[in-house]
Amino acid sequence: MGKGTTICCIGFTFLVLAGVAVLIAWSVDKVRTPSFSINQASISDYNLTSDNRLNATFMLVVKSHNHDPKYTIKYNSIMVAIFHDTYTLAYVTNVGPWIQHHGEDFVFTSQPVARNFTILDSAVAADLRNETNEGQLKFDVRIRTYVRFEVKGWKRKGYTLGIVCAPLVINLASGKTFEGTNCNVDRF
Repeated sequence: MGKGTTICCIGFTFLVLAGVAVLIAWSVDKVRTPSFSINQASISDYNLTSDNRLNATFMLVVKSHNHDPKYTIKYNSIMVAIFHDTYTLAYVTNVGPWIQHHGEDFVFTSQPVARNFTILDSAVAADLRNETNEGQLKFDVRIRTYVRFEVKGWKRKGYTLGIVCAPLVINLASGKTFEGTNCNVDRF
């Protein structure tokens, strides 16, 4: 074999070994998506007027658990919104930022507010009136945040988490307790 052939063989072998190393690292190094739940929820200053104007302050205590044994999760700004079916009733942005270490629980409070919010969809307003008369309001909570997974200064690709907590049932009677709600988390 000539000198050029030997160099080509060494170069090809190096590329194959590097490719195998990257493939092994990629297959072994999977991040685990955190889980979310709502442990407490209440509503205050609730009023739905006859002309479909909503006033309400929602109080949500959201718990996140980092299941990943290696990665710290860095959360950027977070948006929390209250929906009735597909209709947005209230939202708040810029909850956070925070850092969640591996295996750690993190609890944060969010207070989406609706002030003199006009509900244009008459079916949604009618549903809310019926639920108010029954004493139980049913909502969906949707949370969107951008996260970055890190371990010892090594940053992995960032993701957007779409979190849906449904159904969130809030009792209007003061003596009734709130039953927690687990959330579905999509990472994209």
